[in-house]
Amino acid sequence: MMRVAQISLIAKVYGNLNADAVIGQRVTLKRMHSSEGETYPFISARAVKYAIREALRERGHEIDPFELKGARVVDSGDPCKFTDNDIFGFMKAPKGEKEVASRRQAPIAISYFKAIRDTPIVTEIGLRTPRVEGKTADQVEKESRSLLPFEVEVAEFIGRLNCIVYDYIGRYQGTERSDGIAAIKGQEFIDRNKRIKRLRDFLEIFLTPSYVLPRRTNSLNVPEHIAALVALSDGCVIPVFQYLDYIRSAEKTLVDINKLRLLANRQEIEKADKFLIDYQSAVPPESPFSTETLSNAVDKIVTFLIGET
Repeated sequence: MMRVAQISLIAKVYGNLNADAVIGQRVTLKRMHSSEGETYPFISARAVKYAIREALRERGHEIDPFELKGARVVDSGDPCKFTDNDIFGFMKAPKGEKEVASRRQAPIAISYFKAIRDTPIVTEIGLRTPRVEGKTADQVEKESRSLLPFEVEVAEFIGRLNCIVYDYIGRYQGTERSDGIAAIKGQEFIDRNKRIKRLRDFLEIFLTPSYVLPRRTNSLNVPEHIAALVALSDGCVIPVFQYLDYIRSAEKTLVDINKLRLLANRQEIEKADKFLIDYQSAVPPESPFSTETLSNAVDKIVTFLIGET
């Protein structure tokens, strides 16, 4: 039976988190709008995975450089060599009409990092001025007259980032192909120690966090984690993501204990192992779930999905 780990994080971010389009002199921010007209800025899942890829590269993992074919950039399609092809999946188109595409459904799925509440977006105004070194005051003044100001949209919000991790990291699904030959479903293509290392390194990067968000325009941004909810279950995904929320109390952000109680009362998911990671003392003592340190949480997830390290 397949094993599944689900992780939901709430974290604070700020700045131009995921630049969208440039309209005139304004760098806009990615956002969604509800039917009630509320605004929810977000960071795309692609941007989060790009940041994690770079962090994995810094840890010595080989990352897919992608192949240039004509005007297209495509996956290399080698999950054995490239860690990101294994954990984030790939789609490699066939070379000829008779060949079948080689593809891999990602064992690690990541959602948008989306604001939980309606969030105002403000504009930061700047001006690029010439450097004065080696120029007279008259030259600087003359050049500055032709410059135009620019605008950058920024926001500060607490958002939720969800992740599902399946147990087939390092194992074929049967949809992958090598030299035109279909892989055998369930067969390991890397040894157990490498499977554990790939999973452990991902979890440490994702949960610490130890990655820098890309696509920023004018500021450094690393998420400030508040709390995480982890659920370990056999067989299928269970409904846990909507139960991690926050409230503001006495100038402090706290995990919404009432929603956690609703989750604890759901009988259909009572067999799942559920626990919290508390980064900022945000979990009230009356929480229905226990809290784990970051290192213990990583150990529990790795042991559940792959086995003892």
